[in-house]
Amino acid sequence: MTTEQLIAVEVFASHQGVEPAFVHALHERGLIRITVVHEQQFLEPDELARIEQLARMHYDLDINLEGLEAISHLLDRMGAAQQDLRALRERLRIYEVDQP
Repeated sequence: MTTEQLIAVEVFASHQGVEPAFVHALHERGLIRITVVHEQQFLEPDELARIEQLARMHYDLDINLEGLEAISHLLDRMGAAQQDLRALRERLRIYEVDQP
């Protein structure tokens, strides 16, 4: 990935109205990835939706970082369960009989 595709943490924070320290705290807790290029920190575009979601929960709903970790873990598990359910439904379709 080239640096043209990356977003500087400071640019994202100022554009979204969040503190850069909040973004760094999310990274320290393993909730997001930060890429370092030439000692400058960047976010990958595919991380933006997740960071925005976490920022809304933190700033709008006043959920602390520990709560964000728990919610993030549950959302990840729920997403995995949904993927498993989709895969199982696809496998079961071969046993379905077309009935008039």
